[in-house]
Amino acid sequence: MSEKGGGFQFGNIGGNVSQSAGGDIIGGDKTTTTTTTTTTTIEKGFADEEKKDQFHSEIEQLREALRAMKTEIEASVSLDQDKKDEVISEILQQVKALKEVKEKTADVAPGKPAPPKVATEIEGTLDSAGGIMDKLQGLAGKAGDVAETVSKFAVKYGPLILSARHLFGLP
Repeated sequence: MSEKGGGFQFGNIGGNVSQSAGGDIIGGDKTTTTTTTTTTTIEKGFADEEKKDQFHSEIEQLREALRAMKTEIEASVSLDQDKKDEVISEILQQVKALKEVKEKTADVAPGKPAPPKVATEIEGTLDSAGGIMDKLQGLAGKAGDVAETVSKFAVKYGPLILSARHLFGLP
């Protein structure tokens, strides 16, 4: 008798062959492929109390950074008063909107989704916070005396916005 590898091998037999099993019967190596689909649902809100506290701290840091930027713009000698007024008005609106974010999220329970209306408002405010940074960077090109301040502002402000979004469960 010669040795053959794998599979079912039957020599000369007299009679019938039958097989039964509680699973698959295969003649050779069995390959099983399993496909798993994972669905991730992003919940808007705070995972825990620590993330909520950090979020509120970062919102306050954003407000402070905006106030400091406002002071620099007011002191600029290369911007005309109308441009200063326009930018300062937008900064003040953003400072107020971030205060409202802090107030609205104070009642959001950690570990539970934020109410849809609150989540939408928070997302919109954080989106517009990113827009003011673009406006200030455009302003820096026109006013050399604020360019360095805007650059330092952007380095601090940008990551704070992204972190705050993440802490609240936003992409």
